[in-house]
Amino acid sequence: MNESSIGEVLRLAREQQGLTLQDVSDALNIKREYLEALEKDEYDAIPGAVFVKGFLRNYGIFLELDGIALAREYKENVEERTPQPEVRTIMPVKKKKVRKDSNKKKKQRQGKWPEITIIAGIIIFLLLIIWILI
Repeated sequence: MNESSIGEVLRLAREQQGLTLQDVSDALNIKREYLEALEKDEYDAIPGAVFVKGFLRNYGIFLELDGIALAREYKENVEERTPQPEVRTIMPVKKKKVRKDSNKKKKQRQGKWPEITIIAGIIIFLLLIIWILI
């Protein structure tokens, strides 16, 4: 793109067509703030290189520029020079061994309580009805 930055190329093309950032935002459904960031070459304001490339491509095509070339230039001149975060692998956590006997006891205890609670609820409900009717 000669000596002009990607942002300058976009801004000049938009202005030559008499469009505002809001016009482009409405047409492409891209936030106005992101379009401003593209025109100022402030790519860090946009969440992720994938979005930057997509926005550049769509914005360029909308302005009848070579959007694919704009995205490629961004990738070659900006993205590849940007340091990437270090990726670390996470060690798997070892599971505790649980004794099978203790699980059975817990299930047996948990299994009886819901039944007792339901029966108690029914008895209370019936007592309330009898009390109201008397």
